[in-house]
Amino acid sequence: MLPRSSSDLDTSELHFAAGLPGFPDHHRFTLNWWGDSDLFSILRSVDDSSVEFVVVPPFAFFPTYEPELDDTTAERLNITTSEDALVLVIVTLGDRPEDATANLMAPIVINQHSLEATQAVLVGGGYDLRARLGG
Repeated sequence: MLPRSSSDLDTSELHFAAGLPGFPDHHRFTLNWWGDSDLFSILRSVDDSSVEFVVVPPFAFFPTYEPELDDTTAERLNITTSEDALVLVIVTLGDRPEDATANLMAPIVINQHSLEATQAVLVGGGYDLRARLGG
């Protein structure tokens, strides 16, 4: 879980050099806590505030999740240790809370020091594109 008190990301601007899939022109985002939640955040485009995504740290819901970042992505983000990276997954909300799913196949990876970020597509990991948050 990403504790609020130790994160400067809540007020910082993240930079996605390549944008996000489907949103190639959106390069600057902020990460804001969603209400009183300690898990759910909103990843919002600075370029267009109507573009936003609900994100969560995957380990809170999927404790055995072990994404492996390819060398090219790690080098591009200048991630040398796991402590450099913050991993989040995009949540798709359903009609009911128990219908919410997480995209484990393409996590958001943020270098916590430089605030460079990307949505990394994990190939060969067998991760689900729509994993139910409720199990």
